[in-house]
Amino acid sequence: MNIKKFKIEGLPMPKFFKDMLNSSMIGPKEKGTEKDQIQTPPSGIYEGVDLRLLPRFISYKAAFLREKMTLKTVMAIILGLFCFHYLSSRLEVASLYKKLREKEYILAPGVLDFTTASPQAVPDSYVNDAVMDFLSDLGNVSANNIDEQYNTLKRFMSDKLKVTFEMEIADWVEQVKSEGISQILTVIEKEIKTDEEGSYHVVATARADFYASGQYLGHEDQVIEMTLRLTSPKKGKRWYLQLTSLSVTKADAFKVKSDLSKGTSK
Repeated sequence: MNIKKFKIEGLPMPKFFKDMLNSSMIGPKEKGTEKDQIQTPPSGIYEGVDLRLLPRFISYKAAFLREKMTLKTVMAIILGLFCFHYLSSRLEVASLYKKLREKEYILAPGVLDFTTASPQAVPDSYVNDAVMDFLSDLGNVSANNIDEQYNTLKRFMSDKLKVTFEMEIADWVEQVKSEGISQILTVIEKEIKTDEEGSYHVVATARADFYASGQYLGHEDQVIEMTLRLTSPKKGKRWYLQLTSLSVTKADAFKVKSDLSKGTSK
């Protein structure tokens, strides 16, 4: 309804309509609440902080965190590669060391076991030094070192020979310890031969001198026979030779035995 129309036409305005115009609408004040206002964010320096630098600071902080995470990732990758390289190098060294220890044995194509090395491939000086070492352990004993000497010798024996040897020397070891006997073995002559199976047969002529409490008891001429064969190298062992048989007899008894064997063969 147009108010001006009432004025122009000169008609009186209805009372109820006039009262409605004079009255006002219920606002926030009447309701006891304030009207929501849009607040403008602070700018410039706020509480001692220059807000104009805040966007650049946030960007710098984000870039710094990103670079820090990238650096940690790169360091973790480098550490992983270093550990992998170290482990692979250790395994390679262990593999090369194992191959070095087994270089004397060649596995031929189609063969499922190690091929026995030929005696000609082993230097004579090596076999000679091993034989002299075994003879020294066997013949140069005293009450103080007989256990050590025989234990060293047994390390190079086959299992079968080791059992026989321990049974045969039990009384002799007891006598040496109880009477304080010392034995010195002097090798006079030795002969080393090989057979088709790659074994070494040793015949050594020696002189054994016996002492007790500093007194000379006498001597005995002995003939020592032993058979050796090549074995795979093992850590802690000086010789890759194994004793498969060992015997010590008096020279006279050996001569009689030799003569009998020659007569039988004729």
